[in-house]
Amino acid sequence: MKEKFDIAVIGSGAAGIAAAVCAARTGAKTLLLDKNSAAGGTGGFSGLTTLCGLYDEAGNFLNTGFPKQFAEAVSEGSPIKNGRLWVLPYRPEKFRGVSEKFFGDCQSLKMVWNSPLENIVVENEKIISLNGFDVGAVIDCSGMSDVAQKTGIATLETDETTQASSVVFQLRNVTREIRSTADAAQVLLPLARAGFPPLHFHINLEPDSITAKFSGPPETVPKLIELLRANVRGFENCSAVQKEFSISRRAGKMTVGEYVLTGADALGAKKFPDAVARCAWPMEQWGADGKTRVRFLPPGDFYEIPARSLRAVKIKNLFMAGKTISADADAIASARVMGCCLATGEAAAGLAAQSLK
Repeated sequence: MKEKFDIAVIGSGAAGIAAAVCAARTGAKTLLLDKNSAAGGTGGFSGLTTLCGLYDEAGNFLNTGFPKQFAEAVSEGSPIKNGRLWVLPYRPEKFRGVSEKFFGDCQSLKMVWNSPLENIVVENEKIISLNGFDVGAVIDCSGMSDVAQKTGIATLETDETTQASSVVFQLRNVTREIRSTADAAQVLLPLARAGFPPLHFHINLEPDSITAKFSGPPETVPKLIELLRANVRGFENCSAVQKEFSISRRAGKMTVGEYVLTGADALGAKKFPDAVARCAWPMEQWGADGKTRVRFLPPGDFYEIPARSLRAVKIKNLFMAGKTISADADAIASARVMGCCLATGEAAAGLAAQSLK
């Protein structure tokens, strides 16, 4: 006899962590499936060291509940303001550890690792089983709309002109402070002269360390580091924490839902009667050349994400969270940040649990 679960969550990045924990907290028997060997996703394994999208322009939490709870658990200090934006520095290993702690506190949650999504059975516009488990509802937090792709329902997607992939890595033994755009420009000038794509620096909690995002191919990172060591003061003894470099996707495919959130909704700070999450992060478009186009919301404002953007149109018991929500390429350029992923993960869990009743 197949094991039956009330709710199945696909993917264990920020959205999947929130969805699985919050679904289990409702009392639903919850299954978490992931093709990887542990939870964390982009937040735990990509090399990122700042949690974005948690706060409004005044530094207050936009979404309380699980996003605030998770942020307070991973925090080792106060958020830091960067221009109009607030970010929370964190350590990836603590991100993973906090996730495991939340999972361990959920008695009705089962995790199945190294398990790519397969064998989906749909009857009467409902998913009734996947990977050999019977399910009552499904939440897709895969970041690539795996469920939609397997079942053939419509998706939207980003490309290398809107959300180009990047290589994120940490450099240690950096004695030079980079606190402003002018500071960064002095470091980047030798790289630009050598023909490298732009490099972007981010806060790192480790002493004498910095996190970098690189839009070039992974195999060129060692050469880039050699150039920094030879030409930039303060980087003479720098070295990468990672031994291997890999591409990290900013966003991929979004499942078409009852409502498609648009870039105009985000930039117009639109509010909805069925709102389930808030976001104030700007719209960040990243090109394959490393250049960015950033568009901000009205000062001090935020937009809302409706429940309809978390419900699939063709499958009645399919919900989406994180980077898979129903949004166009412009809107997801804002809504993809982890603070928003945590919020939509919690919201999707509530919607899925409600649908079972």
